[in-house]
Amino acid sequence: MDQKRLADAVESFGNQTFYPSDILVECPKFRILVAGQTGSGKSTLCSKVFNVSAEHGEFGISHHSRGTLIHQVWNEITFPGQNEEIILHDSGGFEAGDTAGLDEIRKFIKSRLKSTTLAEQLHCIWYCIPLTGHRHIQSAEKIFFNDFDLGDIPVVAVFTHFDEVENKYEFELMKKHQREHPTTLIPKDLRDRANAFAVRDYDEIHRRNLEAIIRPQMKVAIHRVSMPQEINAAGTQGVNKLISQTMDMLTKEGLRRLWVSAQQQSAELKRNGIVSFIEICSHCVSVLSRSPSESIQISMRRFERVTISSSIPLVPFLSGSIFSSAFRDIYSDVTRLYGLIDPSRILQSKTSRKRIFEACLKLSATERLLYQTGLKLNITGPLAAASVTASLLKMIAGTILIHEELFWKQRDENGLLLTSEAVQETCARFSESKRRAKVAAHIDGTVMIQNYTKKEYCQDVLTTALKG
Repeated sequence: MDQKRLADAVESFGNQTFYPSDILVECPKFRILVAGQTGSGKSTLCSKVFNVSAEHGEFGISHHSRGTLIHQVWNEITFPGQNEEIILHDSGGFEAGDTAGLDEIRKFIKSRLKSTTLAEQLHCIWYCIPLTGHRHIQSAEKIFFNDFDLGDIPVVAVFTHFDEVENKYEFELMKKHQREHPTTLIPKDLRDRANAFAVRDYDEIHRRNLEAIIRPQMKVAIHRVSMPQEINAAGTQGVNKLISQTMDMLTKEGLRRLWVSAQQQSAELKRNGIVSFIEICSHCVSVLSRSPSESIQISMRRFERVTISSSIPLVPFLSGSIFSSAFRDIYSDVTRLYGLIDPSRILQSKTSRKRIFEACLKLSATERLLYQTGLKLNITGPLAAASVTASLLKMIAGTILIHEELFWKQRDENGLLLTSEAVQETCARFSESKRRAKVAAHIDGTVMIQNYTKKEYCQDVLTTALKG
């Protein structure tokens, strides 16, 4: 056999180029309009969800005085170096009677509805309503939710500052307790009682009043979030629910993928979104499980360039080729969905891909070569499909977990840019971790010849392994 051509073929695994899906070619960024009254918390909310500075120079979501910059809604707000996956439009603050500002927003939405390309369309609207002050539903909300033509644009009405309602009730309950029981300690359940009163007000007053003015045909979800300066577990939970609710409102799968990538708060949503890519693995094993002649025809349509040596039959190379192609697609999807700050494209380098590949399967450089060569030369064809499936599942799980660690590292270090050293350290740590060993053991122990073709079963295996 021509050893040089074999070595070149194995080495080409690390040289795979990235082919984004059609949605990323047509529409690389998620476009959202954030509207609402002055002081409704638009800046804080966007800062938390998209991990961007609330005051980002001339491009940032910022507070504006009443009646100024009514045309600013047309401006595309982007965040180079912070979040490359999002385009924001800020309505500016408007109050009751601000007809000029509302008219401008109406014109903006109408123009976006007429756009023929997905990239220019408006993908979602957040309308922020503060739970502070005396009148929460004002004339602006009545006009927007009852009179605006929003077409099929998903809308989430976000009641903000829910924590301030809780704080108000907690203060009132504390004062009442001190008056009635001046010599006893403050009850431990005071905050829980305050929360119950705040939820009651939200459900019976604020939410109900808004529902009464929403036109029946409109596609609107309603949610509440807390806006503490130092966001706590409860506040994070509220923001994460808003992110998930926004995801549920998106009916186009491509937009759902863009949203997963754009939001930078919920690692769980990114992980769950990636788990759905098990279909890639399912497709691969379905090809391997067919008859040899059909496998060759299907695979040759996708892998026409898989030629290593004329002295070796073509069928044995199908496993390795499909495995390499699947890993390429999985890696590209995971990298895109996590949306890490990576202007130097460190993660798309050949070195990083090899390091992550080795860490997922805990392989040395020599073992990686042998492993890939073994896949390439596997003469059992379909009989090796269970092993290929298990390897792909481990690749998916490992790639997700490595990206997730890098995601939280960037969050904890305020947007630290990726370096080759950071990727290398993360891969080395993951390769030796108990988490990786536990994931691999679970997959190896559950993916068998009798169940490897069952998509639902494989997805459950992967989900359980990631949660373990």
